Amino acid sequence: MALWGTSHVVYRLTDPVTPRIPRLIAHRGGAALAPENTLPAFRNALNLKVDMLETDVRQSRDGVLVLMHDSSVSRTTPGTGSVERLSWEQLDSLGVTTFEQFLALARPGQAQILPEVKGGNAGIEEAIVRSLSDAGMIERTYVQSFSPTSLKRIHQLSPQLRLCRIYYPWGLLVGENPEGVTVVSPMAEALLVNPWMVRQAHARGWQVWPWFAGLESKLTIHWILSLGVDGLMVDDPRLWPTP
Repeated sequence: MALWGTSHVVYRLTDPVTPRIPRLIAHRGGAALAPENTLPAFRNALNLKVDMLETDVRQSRDGVLVLMHDSSVSRTTPGTGSVERLSWEQLDSLGVTTFEQFLALARPGQAQILPEVKGGNAGIEEAIVRSLSDAGMIERTYVQSFSPTSLKRIHQLSPQLRLCRIYYPWGLLVGENPEGVTVVSPMAEALLVNPWMVRQAHARGWQVWPWFAGLESKLTIHWILSLGVDGLMVDDPRLWPTP
């Protein structure tokens, strides 16, 4: 604990944090306030004036892009089975939202979007880029992934799309990233352990948009923002500090 406290004190004293106006990013649409990755969640987030809508994109057995974080539908719907092994008709019967529906909701507003490429379906990157292009949303989108391979493919397909590299929970250092990456997304709890990741990223010209694995609260949001991050994904936008 003493070592942790010393690290944060030294972080602040060695180079004062540059004031920033961070982006408020509704994680899965603000999953604490409405069912995650659903149109009601995204509508609620837009009503709360968030800067960005974050979501997860997978592909059904027959190629339809749908919003689902888990590989299985069992946690968030009454059904069972893998998203990639179910048809769109089956997923529709479970109330799953499509990427097209999400884009149609987001398009009239000003909020940017942050879809994550999920699953290993061949061609999912092509389908995502095609949908974004058809919706006229390329310039308002950052595409994110844990996978450098997916990010490289997205960049090949659409060099103008901005990319966000997500780091696994155990990642405590900022490493190399594919061309096109302008944002890195470590776990917020990892920054509580090693705040220097923020400066490592900024030194390379990358913005930092963390995500919480489970310790989201008013206190931890305030603490992470005080490290000088450029954005923060939250499940409950109401916890965001008021100016």
